[in-house]
Amino acid sequence: MTVPFGGHVRDPQEWMREQERRSAALLAKAEQAKADLENNVVTLSSPDRLVTVTVNPGGGLTSLSLSPQAQERPPAQLASLIMSTYRKATARAADRTLEIMAGLTGEDSDAVDFIKSTLPPREEPQPSPEPDDSARLGVPSEPPPAPPAKPRPPRPVSDEDDGEDFQHVDWTGRS
Repeated sequence: MTVPFGGHVRDPQEWMREQERRSAALLAKAEQAKADLENNVVTLSSPDRLVTVTVNPGGGLTSLSLSPQAQERPPAQLASLIMSTYRKATARAADRTLEIMAGLTGEDSDAVDFIKSTLPPREEPQPSPEPDDSARLGVPSEPPPAPPAKPRPPRPVSDEDDGEDFQHVDWTGRS
C-alpha cells in the first residue's frame, strides 16, 4: 500500500496507529503553545529600577509602577524612561510569541510571517533628554513659543465670482 509522501505501509492498522500518535502529539504541542501564549506576560524594570512595567502578550500595558525616587526626575526624562521600558517589554513579549509560534508551526511558516507583519517596527532607543538648569532647580521651564501661523493665501478669483464680499454681512438678521 502506498501512502502520501511516497512511503509504503505493510500494515494499514499500523499506519492508522502512527497517524493517531502524530495527531495526539500535534494536539499536545498546540495545547502547550496556547498555554505558553496565554502566560506570555513580561514584567521589566528600567536599569535604574525607577520604572517597572508589565505587558500582556499583545503588548498592552497591564501595570506601571514608579519607585519613590522617580519623583526626583524631571517629567520629560521620566516619561522617556517609561516609554523606553515599555518598548523593551513589548519587544520581549513579541520575541517570545514568535518563538512559541515558530516551535509550533516552524520558523518559515505563514503563521510566523503573519505575526511578524503585525508587529510594530522596532524603534531605536531614544536618548534621554538632558535636564536643563530649570529642571534641576525645580523651576518649570517654559515651552518654546509656537511659530507664527502662515497667512492663508487669497482665494483665486473665478470667472463666476461677482466680487461681492460676504464677510461683513450680518447673517443673524439683527441688523
